[in-house]
Amino acid sequence: MRAEVLSEALVKLCIAMIDTGKAFCTANKQFMNGIRDLAQYSCKDTLVETNLTKFSDTLQEMINYHNILFDQIQRSIKTQLQTFVKEDIRKFKDAKKQFEKVSEEKENALVKNAQVQRNKQHEVEEATNILTATRKCFRHIALDYVLQINVLQSKRRAEILKSMLSFMYAHLAFFHQGYDLFSELEPYMKELGAQLDQLAVDAAKEKRDMEQKHSTIQQKDYSSDDTKLEYNVDAANGIVMEGYLFKRASNAFKTWNRRWFSIQNNQLVYQKKFKDNPTVVVEDLRLCTVKHCEDIERRFCFEVVSPTKSCMLQADSEKLRQAWIKAVQTSIATAYREKGDESEKQEKKSSPSTGSLESGSETKEKLLKGESALQRVQCIPGNAACCDCGLADPRWASINLGITLCIECSGIHRSLGVHFSKVRSLTLDSWEPELLKLMCELGNDVINRIYEAKLEKMGVKKPQSGSQRQEKEAYIRAKYVERKFVEKQAASVPLPEPGTKVLPPSQEEKRHSVPEKSLLAGEQGAASPKAVAVSSDEARRESLFCPDELDSLFSYFDTSSKLRSSKYYSCSVFSICTSDPSCVVAISLLQSIISRLRHCLVFS
Repeated sequence: MRAEVLSEALVKLCIAMIDTGKAFCTANKQFMNGIRDLAQYSCKDTLVETNLTKFSDTLQEMINYHNILFDQIQRSIKTQLQTFVKEDIRKFKDAKKQFEKVSEEKENALVKNAQVQRNKQHEVEEATNILTATRKCFRHIALDYVLQINVLQSKRRAEILKSMLSFMYAHLAFFHQGYDLFSELEPYMKELGAQLDQLAVDAAKEKRDMEQKHSTIQQKDYSSDDTKLEYNVDAANGIVMEGYLFKRASNAFKTWNRRWFSIQNNQLVYQKKFKDNPTVVVEDLRLCTVKHCEDIERRFCFEVVSPTKSCMLQADSEKLRQAWIKAVQTSIATAYREKGDESEKQEKKSSPSTGSLESGSETKEKLLKGESALQRVQCIPGNAACCDCGLADPRWASINLGITLCIECSGIHRSLGVHFSKVRSLTLDSWEPELLKLMCELGNDVINRIYEAKLEKMGVKKPQSGSQRQEKEAYIRAKYVERKFVEKQAASVPLPEPGTKVLPPSQEEKRHSVPEKSLLAGEQGAASPKAVAVSSDEARRESLFCPDELDSLFSYFDTSSKLRSSKYYSCSVFSICTSDPSCVVAISLLQSIISRLRHCLVFS
């Protein structure tokens, strides 16, 4: 009986252990999921993310091994012992009950047999028969009961030992799997330990450096505002500038509240809290302006004015106010430029561009039909990229050089002065037909053949679009102001005298009647300043520009009028025979323009 009770208690303890183990696995799995969440949160820290992911995978394998262990325990102890207790012991209990019942019947038969009187022979025989049958049944049941006791004793021993052996094998497999798993992880853990030691050394060094900087900073004077003042119109997240500003409410109390403002998507917005949706102050920056406000008591104030409302803002310092005003102004200019780009894209879809040279009236008609200056100029060979740095899709041009420029190079050209380069926007400025014809006649390829003729010989590296501004500026000054890369032969060729016309080789082939001495050949040494003159009427027919167009064209490059008489319009285009015949006309035009800027060009 004692063994029976202990067996049942062991089964109950096994069930409790399994339930507790499963709860442990559940809690361990939650802990492992927390490690994985932390690893994902630390995705920018490769060391932390990699190690946490590796450890979480190992813990997941251990959880799987634990589940396997508890399943084996349930099969080995719970199932086997529970079957032994519920079936074998139950049979033993039934046999015991039957034995006790037969024993009681035997006792009753003995008592009844002893009470029968002698003179009642019939009752004596009946009692004797009952006692005999009861004794026979008792012996039979007693033998079965003894058999059940022996069988139960032997089976109990086997079942308990078998269950415990299976239980121990399950643990052996569990720990063996865990050992193999962590044996594979051990080198990795040792490497991580070495890294942590190095991190501790680096952290201690960094701490010392920070303490030194902290002590140095404490000795400095912070009476001035050192706030970082930056804005970026090309920011990847679209936010040009952001920061805290005081905003005056539009209610009657005119209260001032500190809000987080930002310029993004061509709008001025603010937020009360970080997670709040932005409130739009100005929906379209193109429709607003910004100005200083010095007529109120508060300092560092400025006002953003739109057609529908105005917004009074206050910065923390004068530097911040200036930075915000510049950021708004820059954003307004950027919004206009982006709008112009969209219009040009629509124009490109509606009408294809052409690079052919047409008359002034035809050009005006094309411009009225939607063909922009950008389309016409960029279709010239080489004009699709900046002449000086190679940046694609340039939107600016130098009208007295006939080249296209990116926005950064155009700023450098402006710094040279209009006597070297006169810059115009291909999208924001209006273009007269004469200027377009001049731009189409020249182009980046033609100009670079002249101004970069000795670039490779000198071993000078041309700046790229990603180069520093100082590098670009030095190169542009050397190219256009100092003319370091121009071939001396082409640069020293004298200009034709008034009343003369020099023809390019392409026209030379068509006009065999013009003698060879009319060309300023480079191989003749010091060229004669006199060339063969062509009649005034004939020169007008060969001229690229008509007199009216020339009068309009040179009004862009010279303010003097003494040289702009109609008698000097007989020839406006000349060329020089050089080693590169394809550049003849362009070289002549370029020399004419440069000479005109120096007030020494004479029209014949």
